[in-house]
Amino acid sequence: MGYFSNLKRISVIGSTLVLSLLLSACSTTDSGGLGGTRFYSLTPVALGAVTNRTVANPNLRVGVGPIGMSRLLRRPQIITRKSDTEIAMAEQHQWGGLLQEDLSRTLTDNFSGLLGTENIEPYPWKFAFKPSYHVRIDIDQLDGELGGTVTLKARWRLMKGREEIRIENTTLTQPVKGKDYNAYVQAQSEVLYKLSALIAKQMR
Repeated sequence: MGYFSNLKRISVIGSTLVLSLLLSACSTTDSGGLGGTRFYSLTPVALGAVTNRTVANPNLRVGVGPIGMSRLLRRPQIITRKSDTEIAMAEQHQWGGLLQEDLSRTLTDNFSGLLGTENIEPYPWKFAFKPSYHVRIDIDQLDGELGGTVTLKARWRLMKGREEIRIENTTLTQPVKGKDYNAYVQAQSEVLYKLSALIAKQMR
């Protein structure tokens, strides 16, 4: 009796472990990421916003970068702000790649859509590429509150050939249209579009 009782007990424990593993796997799959972590990327808003290009500039060449970031932004976790002095780092909501590369790609695509040219290269570009304009951007802040407002603070320098034609410190805001991280990252993309449009005006 003791032998069969032990076998039954082992069978029940084994079944319980298998069920627990299956539930854990389903939970990971449903959450959309590894161990429940979700991953995000920025979106070049200009590619969807600019549907009619009244003026195409195929001969316009633009160099974008380098893109600098504050130390606070150089981490995989998505950062939100609880107050002026307190921030939160979301362990389960992270960037899918390097944020610096994502910023470079997003800004480059935004300028392409806004200026009507495919002759845009992110830094470092090839030696043979000679940009008509070259913009360097240093981002000090790109954060905000879930369901609140995203703030972008950036310093940018625009060169025309070898001539420096503009240096500005810019602060822009964008409402977050939702209370989740998808809406938050979309607002970050939209405020980057605002910055791209502001700089693009100087290149037209």
